[in-house]
Amino acid sequence: MSPLTYDDSAASQLIGYVYTALISVLILSSIMLTSSTIINGNVSNTAQEEAEQLALYFQLAIEDLLNTVREHPTASPVIRLETGIEAINHGIQYKVSGTEGGLKVTTLQPRGGSFEVTFPLYPATAIETKNGLPLKSTTSYIVAHYDNDLKVVKLTPGN
Repeated sequence: MSPLTYDDSAASQLIGYVYTALISVLILSSIMLTSSTIINGNVSNTAQEEAEQLALYFQLAIEDLLNTVREHPTASPVIRLETGIEAINHGIQYKVSGTEGGLKVTTLQPRGGSFEVTFPLYPATAIETKNGLPLKSTTSYIVAHYDNDLKVVKLTPGN
């Protein structure tokens, strides 16, 4: 039998291995935290851009409707806004509601996007939705028409 000798190098190697493993875990945790923060920031930026694009799309369509009413006061123009396909293609869900001077688009999925656009509503006094509830992107299209009696632009969901 050979006598066992006392050797410090095995213990120091074990301690070095444990320290290396701990440092690796800390670095990986830091990288994952940073990555998730970046991804969340990108998602909220995307949601904000989508809300702005949709709000401007609605604004242009409603301004066209109101320009028609200004030029032809007895006309009853109707605009069909194809928004459902656009929302599906971009992977977003949103809601649209009227405000005193325009409209507001808020993204539901991904969260974080909201954009309010104001523009001259004359001869209308407001933009209204059915029952005053926001319209959601679950409909394939939204119909905008001018109610000459109430002097409002009405947004109603399509199928």
